[in-house]
Amino acid sequence: MADNFVYDGSYLRLKTIKLSYNLPVDRINIKWLNKGQVFVSGQNLITLTTYPWWDPDVNTNGGSNSINQGIDYYSYPVYKGITVGLNLTF
Repeated sequence: MADNFVYDGSYLRLKTIKLSYNLPVDRINIKWLNKGQVFVSGQNLITLTTYPWWDPDVNTNGGSNSINQGIDYYSYPVYKGITVGLNLTF
């Protein structure tokens, strides 16, 4: 059996992170606002791996009971996303 295309699939990924700040509405003296929060969140921002292709967490050529699990066959990369938002309670 040839192992020419067998790669180490170990990786470390920062999957989800959220940073938020609660606005001090009592100090600002805004009567119509009960609570306020500003946030920024990120998804899949960093993946540390030596895997040479898009994503080391692949299963593009088989289901959960398939013998073809882990085959990277024209898979798409995992998206990276950043969300900025504001939560207000009136």
